[in-house]
Amino acid sequence: MEIRQLKTFMSIVKFGNFSQAAQFLGYTQSTATTHIQLLEKELNTVLFERFGHQLMLTGDGERLYDYAERITKLADEAKNALDDFSVPRGPLTIGVPESLCVYRLKNLLREYALVYPEVELKVKIGISSDFRTMLRKNMMDIAFFLEEKIQETDLVSKLLWTEPVALLAAPGHELSKLAGVQVKHLENQTLIFPDSGSSYRTLLEESMEKAAVQPSNTLEICQIEVIKQLVSSNIGLTILPVVAAQQELAAGTLVALPWLGPEFQINAFLAYHRDKWLSSSIQAFHKLVQERLLK
Repeated sequence: MEIRQLKTFMSIVKFGNFSQAAQFLGYTQSTATTHIQLLEKELNTVLFERFGHQLMLTGDGERLYDYAERITKLADEAKNALDDFSVPRGPLTIGVPESLCVYRLKNLLREYALVYPEVELKVKIGISSDFRTMLRKNMMDIAFFLEEKIQETDLVSKLLWTEPVALLAAPGHELSKLAGVQVKHLENQTLIFPDSGSSYRTLLEESMEKAAVQPSNTLEICQIEVIKQLVSSNIGLTILPVVAAQQELAAGTLVALPWLGPEFQINAFLAYHRDKWLSSSIQAFHKLVQERLLK
């Protein structure tokens, strides 16, 4: 029984299939299959069974998973304890919302990669709900969040700064001529939103639902740059962090509407799971965030 076989086994459980687990680990699918076959042969049991297209653990598979978690965690702790802890090295996976990655963290991530070349830095762009899942499954080391607050007791979080958001429109949009925009003014408007997991989108939708206000259309676009282009073409309105639209606001291709509705209080957090081993690479990243972003 090898550590790599156990890690393959755990990844298949987390992803629910062999192909995604193999891709995550950098293996071919045949290698991942061989790892499981060797485990099953050594343990004289079957670890997975299929129900239609769904891959399920057998009873023995469930029992092995508990042991595999403990074994791999101890192995990682042993490696970290014996390594030169003062030199950051090894893999580091960070979750970052698109707006923070592109408009706030680009220089910091570049500096970290240059200063610590032995760290295998992976940056995953996504939404908070995905980051929570990946932190809990130990598939991600640390993550940035844009939230009102983080309340989960299994996550250790640090408040970094308040992130201003704004309701944005083209200069020629009918609402740009108003002295103040309220929730009721969004009735029958076209709204262009980022992914459904963004906290600022959720806050606006909740305020509209509370006021029984319905848009005429809702477009969901996964890229902020595309959203800004559509809004500047007067196709609809959007809500975004102000930092993501600074150039367009300065150039006058977008305007921030004078919002009089409920306040959108969004904060940036850096979080990790409470059981996470804080390796030298994680500690070095925390230190750089403190030095570069919290002055």
